[in-house]
Amino acid sequence: MTTWTNLRPITLSAALLATLTLTAPASAQEPTVPAASTRSMLRLAQGEYLLDDGRTLKVHVGSSRLAVALDESPLEAWKAENNELLVSPDGMRRVRLYRSADGSVDRIALETDRVR
Repeated sequence: MTTWTNLRPITLSAALLATLTLTAPASAQEPTVPAASTRSMLRLAQGEYLLDDGRTLKVHVGSSRLAVALDESPLEAWKAENNELLVSPDGMRRVRLYRSADGSVDRIALETDRVR
């Protein structure tokens, strides 16, 4: 019975940590992709792009989420301001989408604000 009494505080702590980990903040649960008409235009932007400085930018568009990753970093939830502008959660980085006549993405530009 001493084993059970020794493990009990550990299992309670693990259960508490698991509960805290599984609950996401409200901002993470909000959709980051606007209405269906904009979503279809954003789906055309999904893919990998090579930036001018040699870095790789990945864009993933789900049913209600938009994620962007730069180089080997994990996907990060971004917000679509419209079908031509994606904004990072901190508002310091933006991806501007330049489209061709058929609506497909011709090129992209990564814009970064400097911290003052």
